[in-house]
Amino acid sequence: MILSADDRERVRRQFACLFTRVLRDEAKNAHKEIGRRARRELCFSELTEAQLSSLIVGDDHPSDMNNYRIRGFDVEVRSDLLADALNSLPRPKLEMVLLFYFMNMKDGDIGRLLGYPKSTVQYQRTRAVETLKKLLNQEATPHEQN
Repeated sequence: MILSADDRERVRRQFACLFTRVLRDEAKNAHKEIGRRARRELCFSELTEAQLSSLIVGDDHPSDMNNYRIRGFDVEVRSDLLADALNSLPRPKLEMVLLFYFMNMKDGDIGRLLGYPKSTVQYQRTRAVETLKKLLNQEATPHEQN
């Protein structure tokens, strides 16, 4: 189909009109988006200390962690102070504490895994936590005096 010169001019103008509308609408959308961002964004200088400190991200490297392998589970402890206290526990109590608090296992599940009755796990874990509290309080006291 061959178009006449008038038809070609009409199609060209329709395309130009459509193209202009699309560009105008895109420009409106871009300005609206810039306005939305401006309402949500803050300068760092406008943030409070608490807001700034919440933005801080630490770098966690595996070498900074204290790793324990407990019956096929890998447990990572970040605090060196806690890791030192945990290392003072006998191995069965250490396993019970790590499985309960770091792996979110129940006493019955820990007992089945370690071969102890549920009541023994609960008793030993409670005693281990008391020992840890004493050790950690002893460590914290000299730091508070400085």
